[in-house]
Amino acid sequence: MSKLTRWSPFALLALIPVLLLAAPLLSSPPKPAPAQEGGYVGMDQCAACHEETVTAFKETLHGKKGFEMRSNNACETCHGPGKAHVDAGGGKGSMKNPAKLPKPEQSAMCLTCHDRGNKSLWDGSTHDTRGLACQSCHSVHSPQGSKAQLKTATESELCFSCHKQKQSQFYRASHHPVREGKMECSSCHNPHGTANPKLIDTADVNEKCYECHAEKRGPVLFEHVPVREDCMNCHDPHGTNKLRMLKAKEPYLCQRCHGDTRHPGSLYDQADLNAASNRLLLRSCTNCHQQVHGSNHPSGNFFIR
Repeated sequence: MSKLTRWSPFALLALIPVLLLAAPLLSSPPKPAPAQEGGYVGMDQCAACHEETVTAFKETLHGKKGFEMRSNNACETCHGPGKAHVDAGGGKGSMKNPAKLPKPEQSAMCLTCHDRGNKSLWDGSTHDTRGLACQSCHSVHSPQGSKAQLKTATESELCFSCHKQKQSQFYRASHHPVREGKMECSSCHNPHGTANPKLIDTADVNEKCYECHAEKRGPVLFEHVPVREDCMNCHDPHGTNKLRMLKAKEPYLCQRCHGDTRHPGSLYDQADLNAASNRLLLRSCTNCHQQVHGSNHPSGNFFIR
């Protein structure tokens, strides 16, 4: 006996109203999705006229699916709702152009999404107060760099477009390997801002230097005061024509502080000439004071060992 024959006639009669109500739902086609609220039309509508721009945008970080967690409005996230623009058949002026906004408004637009620590750093930072915006370095639609949507192929190329003097220093004989591609400007600086001078992204210059030059880090038994204060007392990190990026040649560098010592001070004194100055013999301070960064030797108070 089938399951249907087990039902009483009264039970089958009770099912008739339910079947009549469900019949329209089963036979009618699905209703179209409601239109987007707020005047938004979606990326597909933008692509109808701006196909090349939208196609390129989909290949960038902003166009990747992961960014939909922030906003599903795609192009209209930055350019504003596009319904009025579409209804008017296109035309300039009906959409927001971020490139034509004042610099503070450009950055504020980016910081609505990129707000994880960046806003507090950027507001009042060196680059902010110099009239730059996020779009001064980054390109949303046509980035040239392989990361961070930079406007240039490399980070150093972008930085050197403004910092010409630093670029020339990196072409000197002794320099950090930035132009060789082994380091970048952001290896030491945070371009979005820091609480420290020169946009250094550590508490002080020495802490940044010790990240690579850990062998120079203390504590040591005998400290060399200028080393403890700032590595840049003696070195220029962007490059010099002296060995080890020193700011001046030895012994002239040392004698900027040690001007009154038992060693000859001036090459032009007659007594100095008669005594065969150590400068005339082409000697330097570090020939003897080799542990100039500090010494742990019990007899290292003069940094000789």
